[in-house]
Amino acid sequence: MSAMETTDLFRGAYLLTQGGRLVRTRVHRGQVFFVIEGEGVAEHDERYRVGRALVNPVQLRETLNLLRDLVFERVRAERRRPYGRASSQRDAGAFEALR
Repeated sequence: MSAMETTDLFRGAYLLTQGGRLVRTRVHRGQVFFVIEGEGVAEHDERYRVGRALVNPVQLRETLNLLRDLVFERVRAERRRPYGRASSQRDAGAFEALR
């Protein structure tokens, strides 16, 4: 099983549509990082990077919308957090519903 971390919404959405699981998110300096793991994540990531990725466009759109919602939620939560507190990590089980 491989894992990767990205801030790229499209890359993250593609990997999730290919069977990856969003295991946590973290916020650092206003950016939301997605940690995605699963069988074949590295191979799907390579296909994405070289332009050979194929995807169901409806599933990609739905996944992009979910990731965007998660980004806005995390950024809002981070802005409400008092300075000096460490960024928390959140389980992202909502993406299990996409399977």
